[in-house]
Amino acid sequence: MAKEKRIRRTAEQIIADLQAEIARVQSRAQAKQLKQSSAGKAAVTALRAIDKGLDSAAEENNSLLRHALADARKPLAAYLESQGMDLPKPRMPRGRRPAAAMA
Repeated sequence: MAKEKRIRRTAEQIIADLQAEIARVQSRAQAKQLKQSSAGKAAVTALRAIDKGLDSAAEENNSLLRHALADARKPLAAYLESQGMDLPKPRMPRGRRPAAAMA
């Protein structure tokens, strides 16, 4: 068996990897700080409640409610993600909106 040649990273590659790691750690620290604030806790609780509502509406086949909850979830999730939080992917409604939901 011939040994494969070892590929050595350049200094620039090592620096880029370390900078990416620093950014990841800073993002985690920011998310931790957000989770500890009372407003951040309330926002996370609201997002979880919306996700539970989405699941319940899906079980009841209430498409109109699912679309309304999905619309409410999007801006809140966007804010939390911009603050560095990793959120689970929700089960959003697919397909066309019900006729009563269009306005």
